[in-house]
Amino acid sequence: MMRKQSKKQMAAWAASLTAILAVCVAIPAIGEKAADQRAHVTWAEAASEFRAFDASQVDFTTYETPRLRDAADIVKLSDLRVEHRRWAEMRADEHQCLSEAIYYEARSESRSGQLAVADVVKNRVKSKHYPNTICGVVYQNAERAFACQFSFACDGSMDRAPTGYAWEHSQNMAQLSLTGHVNDLTNNSTHYHTVEINPHWADSLEFQKKVGFHVFYRPSWREREPQTVSIAVAPPT
Repeated sequence: MMRKQSKKQMAAWAASLTAILAVCVAIPAIGEKAADQRAHVTWAEAASEFRAFDASQVDFTTYETPRLRDAADIVKLSDLRVEHRRWAEMRADEHQCLSEAIYYEARSESRSGQLAVADVVKNRVKSKHYPNTICGVVYQNAERAFACQFSFACDGSMDRAPTGYAWEHSQNMAQLSLTGHVNDLTNNSTHYHTVEINPHWADSLEFQKKVGFHVFYRPSWREREPQTVSIAVAPPT
């Protein structure tokens, strides 16, 4: 009797072990399939964005036209590459906005004066009181005439497109600033004005220093550490 029970117990343990092994095999397979599906959806969206057609309607197993074949090739790329592409697009926009700020605000300044203006933009990005992107900071309230944060964005200055050596130099200074390897010349300032004026808000802030033809200030309070900052100096890994 004991021997029969022992055999039954062993059979039950064997059945349980088989079931456990089956689950262990099935779970990774399910996870891998879900990951593949997510990757397919991600790249289908990327293909749609890149080729400007509805990728959800495309059967990627058939390549009827060169365009669909190109889309299928895009789908096969790695997730890392789509992250790099989006990072590059973001950096291009940020670089453009910072270059425009330098050009319109400080194109006649020295190298230090231009980098100081860029520092103010980046310090605002880090602040909880301003947008968390360079473009957001530079063009904050640009839709409101003479009420924007940087005067060039709403006073008509941009009716004349940037050009010539001054524009090329502004772009170079923006790129240098974005590397993150240049020390902040303004002591974390978030405001500045030219030496020719004395705005009403200056008395409410702490004077930091004068760089070129601009005077720089920062608030009397101390900023908390930012949780997210859009300024990126390297591709995602």
